[in-house]
Amino acid sequence: MLLRPLIGILTYIIMHHRLTTQLLLASSSSSAASFFAYAFAPTLSIISSGRRLSIMYSSTTTSAATSKLQYIDAGANLLDSMYQGVYHGKERHEPDLDIILARAYENGVDRIISMAGTPKECEETLRLIERLDKEHNSGERVKVFGTVGVHPTRCAEVFAESCPSSSGDEDEETTNWKPKTEAEQTLIISQMIKLINQGKTSGNVVAVGEFGLDYARLHFCPKDIQQLGFRKQLEMAIETKLPLYLHNRDSGDDLYDILLEYRDALVASQGGDEGNIRGIVHSFDESIEVATKLMSLGLHIGINGCSLKTPENLKIVEQIPLDKLILETDCPWCDIRPTHAGFQHLQTTFPTKKEKQYNRELAKDFCVKNRTEPCHVAQVAEVIAGVKGLDVADVVAASNRNVHRVFGDLKKIEV
Repeated sequence: MLLRPLIGILTYIIMHHRLTTQLLLASSSSSAASFFAYAFAPTLSIISSGRRLSIMYSSTTTSAATSKLQYIDAGANLLDSMYQGVYHGKERHEPDLDIILARAYENGVDRIISMAGTPKECEETLRLIERLDKEHNSGERVKVFGTVGVHPTRCAEVFAESCPSSSGDEDEETTNWKPKTEAEQTLIISQMIKLINQGKTSGNVVAVGEFGLDYARLHFCPKDIQQLGFRKQLEMAIETKLPLYLHNRDSGDDLYDILLEYRDALVASQGGDEGNIRGIVHSFDESIEVATKLMSLGLHIGINGCSLKTPENLKIVEQIPLDKLILETDCPWCDIRPTHAGFQHLQTTFPTKKEKQYNRELAKDFCVKNRTEPCHVAQVAEVIAGVKGLDVADVVAASNRNVHRVFGDLKKIEV
């Protein structure tokens, strides 16, 4: 019963303190408008014992610099179970993807590339896109595009068959993998090419991927099978003339070497110039040396929250040319947390609830804690702008140009 009056008193004290402080500084301000925008901001912050407490009057606190920008989230996982309300196999709330897409549009995101990691996921992604396209007339305003490919950690289940074998410990069993027959591999690729051709006809498939190499998670798939799947899909990209949506974890040198083998054929199929491969290395978190090698092939670099965790990450982002950067979220993963180096540059915040406390009624005003959404692409842009000393608008405009350069003209829904 006392909570609401206490919040009112606390709010008055904070506002009074902020106004008093700002009035003392107003004479040095270049703009009275900017003073009042700050003094009456919808989020009131208290810094106490190193923790930030925010009292929210609206679902989003957005800086003037980012409120009217139009974003393309070039990397999302819209099929992830978290958007169905399932976390670690446990159902926590109702599906809320419709609300997430509405929030994305409200925050300036009008185009999204949703990735897939298996042939089944590719089919599901295309069905999702077709459903969303039918709903555009009834209010859906975000245009979603898809990819077709096999994630490196899923290559074993697609391109190989398991051969269980004992490790010598009777309580432990390891799995060996052997490649499927050439005929079986050819059938798998032909089925994905059929999906690609269907998606190209509708304009909904824009790249082969997410595919590549992942040496950080070899327990899911060994190197030899990953490299087999990578090569097979590069051949698929050559046949379908699509750009590449690449995955890379602790494997940059091998990724570069294999791409170099296929470079001429890829460039010829894509109709590129000067030996440049059209593609993106998604969620980049390796060294500037690896980035430089990959950019020398013509590839662009995808940046999300996982690219902005450490001071070293920020130094790398600072060195990547703006005409090679592409914004993405990799949602529902890769949030930017207070412990991350990039957090200091955030201007836009979203109030959150834990998944256990979240429901569709709250979804209109809250995100789920540590679950990213396409709307968080604004935060990625803000960190990059802060690191490079640029306006957020310049970063967003450059990323959008780069997206079109790689994937073609991704048309938005005309309202």
